[in-house]
Amino acid sequence: MKLSLDSIGYGGYFTAPGERLDLEGAMRRAAAFGYDAVCVYGHRPIGFPMDIDAARRRRLKDLAAELDLEFGAVVCCTNFQEGNHVLLYPQEKEILYVRTAIDLAKDLGAGIVRVLAAFYGYFQNPLASVGYGAPAFESRSKRVSRNEDFLEAWHEVRRGLREVALYAEDQGVILALQTHPEITGNNEETLAMIEEVGVRSLKVGLDLPLLESIEPEFVRQTVRSMKGLMVYSHTISLAKSLTVGGAPYSWEEVTPGSPKDVLPWELFLGACKEIGYNGYLSHEQCSPIIVKGHKLGGLNTVDERYVESLKYFRGLLAKLGCYTGHKPMP
Repeated sequence: MKLSLDSIGYGGYFTAPGERLDLEGAMRRAAAFGYDAVCVYGHRPIGFPMDIDAARRRRLKDLAAELDLEFGAVVCCTNFQEGNHVLLYPQEKEILYVRTAIDLAKDLGAGIVRVLAAFYGYFQNPLASVGYGAPAFESRSKRVSRNEDFLEAWHEVRRGLREVALYAEDQGVILALQTHPEITGNNEETLAMIEEVGVRSLKVGLDLPLLESIEPEFVRQTVRSMKGLMVYSHTISLAKSLTVGGAPYSWEEVTPGSPKDVLPWELFLGACKEIGYNGYLSHEQCSPIIVKGHKLGGLNTVDERYVESLKYFRGLLAKLGCYTGHKPMP
């Protein structure tokens, strides 16, 4: 396994105002820290494919060669649901966007594009509480009580994923479908979606913090179920914040291996080694960091988290004997 820096952390989405880098700056950070690769976050201002013309793509490849850096993946946040009005066409726009991301990945030699089935920006559909069993995608109705709205959304997403997967297959690029609500709310649903799409280019992006449980045997069995399908993985950690009496009321991203991190990383990576996974572990920082004084962290905070994550995972991979890069230990 190799370690990649997901450039999302440097896009300014969650840091203090004005604290951001361009893609070239993120690449230089990744190389300076000792990462094997960089992942291109495929959105503005970092790496929206239509912003990167042919000349810049050549310059990016030259810069990567100069920095001894690989391109891990083009990372997209996507929603393949159709619109809620007959004259709105968000799925068509999403398909066009993913096709441009596939082209970018091919041009850079990345080989992988990460996609999501559907994504509203949070971990649960806001209408989930009014569904009969499956999450609701409409207001309370007979269709909701029969799960017809959920089934319709599922098949919309399946059609969209199949179209981009066929294009990816034609271009020699792999799509990594990350388990993430909505639609694919757990890993069982992700595997079902991949089976129903039925295109060889659609594989799995499996992230430990998004598993349904971190009970050891569940983690092992989930990873084993992904054998031959797992092509990508993110390495963030999520810690729950507890209120009086121990009830969870919020969560935050924390650095893997830090005191608040409760995830069984060695177990997870050992299971990945067992199934023969030899892809990237891509660290991302994709939510706000509140630092001392209750203010948003800046680039220095993001730097610190990427460095600490790299050190932690290099140590684990060395212990497990499954680091396949050539960078010296940081």
